[in-house]
Amino acid sequence: MVTWVILFSVAALVFASRFLLMEPWLPLKLSDKAQQFLSFSAPAVLTAIAAPIVFIREEQLSLGMDNQYLLASVVVVAVAFATRSTLWTVVLGMVSFLIIRHVT
Repeated sequence: MVTWVILFSVAALVFASRFLLMEPWLPLKLSDKAQQFLSFSAPAVLTAIAAPIVFIREEQLSLGMDNQYLLASVVVVAVAFATRSTLWTVVLGMVSFLIIRHVT
């Protein structure tokens, strides 16, 4: 029961913070500097989530050719820079990971 209360409380808090800052008809507006500063939050959070998955295997740093996640992430970065398309990056990243996983 406590878990559900925490879950819904956090969901309400996140929704309220997004709604208050992004709803155009509300008088609350962020400055250009604040918006520019917050534009870096998504890449920072994604990096913090992805880095341990890509670089750490069995609680050790893994930079070798046997790290399937690292090889697939190199492909993903190349596709992202080449296409600038989120859809192609996700699709080709998943396909490359499946190929790398089954080949090695």
